[in-house]
Order: sequence, then structure tokens, then C-alpha cells
Amino acid sequence: MAIRARADGGVLRRIRCWGGAAATAAATTSAVQGAPAIAASALEVALGADGELVLRGTVADEATRRALVEAAQAHHGASKVIDELRIGAPSAQSLRLTGEVTDAAARTAWGEVFSAALAARSPAWSIDNALTVKGLPVETTPAPAPAPAPKAIVYFSTGKADISAEAREQVAEVIAYLKANPERKAVLSGFHDPRGNKVANEALAKSRAKSVRELLRAAGIEEARIELRKPVETTGDGSLAEARRVELSVE
Repeated sequence: MAIRARADGGVLRRIRCWGGAAATAAATTSAVQGAPAIAASALEVALGADGELVLRGTVADEATRRALVEAAQAHHGASKVIDELRIGAPSAQSLRLTGEVTDAAARTAWGEVFSAALAARSPAWSIDNALTVKGLPVETTPAPAPAPAPKAIVYFSTGKADISAEAREQVAEVIAYLKANPERKAVLSGFHDPRGNKVANEALAKSRAKSVRELLRAAGIEEARIELRKPVETTGDGSLAEARRVELSVE
């Protein structure tokens, strides 16, 4: 069971006792005789919303415990300090401050209070001041930007709709991305030469786009996630190869 006891000039201590009423009556501000071993831990000082300041964790000796308690009392008031410190072998010489304060000055002041108290005992102690200032956003590390979706341009021989081995390798990268991102879809746009019979050219561009679609389907991409767009006529005096391509993108 856990009880509270006032000692050390009014500081409120929570003491865990074993053995029923007899052990409870014998509880003091020192460690309970015969209590089960408790794992040592780094120190934590928690400032609650109710104004209570709780010191918990393990310190090496009574002098360090008293230095921390007295520093907290002097800065915050004895009635608001709860001592849950234990004496043993600390796992690390570190103290973490948690809770919320009204302004940056108060945050700094709390760090200085415990830095001074521990520096007098050992310079090896470190302070992690994780107090937050009321009304200010908590600093967080922004998540890395997602990698851009890959694209592929598949070129075809004149009058053909067969996909080359080189083009298959380019498409494979897009397939891997689509499998890892099932909420995304593939978009296929076939291009054709502005010269010659427009109907025949559009039919060939569409046939080439369907060849890429079949490659995606064979790899396990559902047809519902593949969109074929209207054939696009190339413009200007660009390379004829650009009029024999299918662009594969992800949306």
C-alpha cells in the first residue's frame, strides 16, 4: 500500500510499505527495512497541473536526496513538493523535468534550480529540461518529405506496340511503387505523330498504352488502378521518337 507522510520540514513524501499495519506504522522518511528491491532509475521531476511537484527516481545517498528536496521546497514551497525519491544505485546521473510552466523564464529558472542542487553533489549530472511553455507549440522534428512517385517513358519502334526489355526495367520501378502505395493509381498517356492518318495514329497510340497496361496487370496491379487517357498528338518539330512514346505516371 502507499501512504503519505510529512517530514523534513513539511515536505510531503509518498512511502510504499510492505507487511500490513505493522510495516505501515514503522514507515519513515528513509528506505523501508526489508522492502523488496526496486530497480534503480534516472530521476524525474514532474510539475503537475494541480501545482504539485513530484520528485521520483533513485539517488545514491541521503545528502543528494535532501539537496534536491530542499531546492524544490525553496523554489516552489514545501507544501507543494512530493518526495518519492529512493536511495540506491542510480542507473544514470540524469534528471528530466516535465510539465507545463507559464513562460520561458519559469522554464529556465526550474532548470537552474536543479542544476545548482546537483552540481554541488557531482558535476556528472545532466539536466533534460523538457518543460513546455503554456500556449506555445511543442517543438517537433518535421517528418521527412515523401519520395516523389517514379515515372517511366516507354518508347516504341515505328508501327509497333511491343515493349523492349529496357522499357520493362523502367516500368518495374513504377510497379514496385504502386505495390507499396495501394492508394495510388497508374496513368497512361499514348502519343502519336501529327502526320499521316490521324485515326490510324490514334489507334496505334492507344494500342501501345494498352501494352503497358497489360504489363502492369501481369505484375499484379488491378485494372481499376490503371487509367488510359486519350491519345495525345505531338506538336512542333520534335524527334519522331517522341511521337512513338507512352508516358506512365502515378496519381
